[in-house]
Amino acid sequence: MPTTHLVHARPIERHAAFMRGAKAMAILAKTATRLELPDELRLVSNRPVLFAGNHRSLFDMVATMAIFDKFGLSCRIMLRGDYMVKGPGAAFLHSIGCIPTSRDQREAAEAEAIASLERGELVALMPEGRLIPPDQWVDGVGPARPGVSRIARAAGAVVIPVAFEGTENFWPRGKQPRPRLPRVPVRISVGPPIEMVHDDDAENAALVMAGISAMLRSR
Repeated sequence: MPTTHLVHARPIERHAAFMRGAKAMAILAKTATRLELPDELRLVSNRPVLFAGNHRSLFDMVATMAIFDKFGLSCRIMLRGDYMVKGPGAAFLHSIGCIPTSRDQREAAEAEAIASLERGELVALMPEGRLIPPDQWVDGVGPARPGVSRIARAAGAVVIPVAFEGTENFWPRGKQPRPRLPRVPVRISVGPPIEMVHDDDAENAALVMAGISAMLRSR
C-alpha cells in the first residue's frame, strides 16, 4: 500500500476536480507506459511544500498527476500559459487548478503560487522552465531558473525534488507520443526535502537540480 508520511501543522488542501483528473491521468499513464512510482511520499515538514521536477517530455504532466493520484493528494501545477489558452486540454487544465506562467505573467504566477502554498495547498513546477533535449543534459538535467527559489523563500516552503526518467522515450520533444509493446518504462523518484539555504536564488535552484540529478539512474 502507498504510504504518505505527513508531519504538517495544518492539513493539505484536497480538491475534488484535481483528484478526478489525476485518476484519469494515472489510468492513461499506466496503460500507455510501464510506470514505476515511488512506494512512499515523505512530506517531513510543518511548512508549505513545493514539488520541483526535471522536464524531459510533455508526458511529465501526466506522470506528475499519477503521483498525486497514488497518494490521494491534490496540487496546483505551474505550466506554460499558452497550454491553457487554446487546444483540447485548455479547459481541463483550468478545471484542475493549474497556474499559467510565462515571461509576461511571471510575477502574477509566482504570487498565485505563493498564496496557494500559504493556504496549505501543494504546488509543483519544472524549474528548467522548458523541455530539455538530451544533448543539453548535464548529469541528466538542464539549468534551473531562479523562480523555484523565489517562490519557496517567499512562502517559507521546502522543495521536494522529483526525478523523471523515460518520459522522453514515450513522448519525445517535438514529436507525437510513441505507444508500443513492450510498453516504454517510465520511472519517477521523489527525494527528501531541500531547504533554500542561500541568499542567492540561482544557487538554491542549482541545489534543487542537483537533488534531482542524484536520483537519476541514467544521466
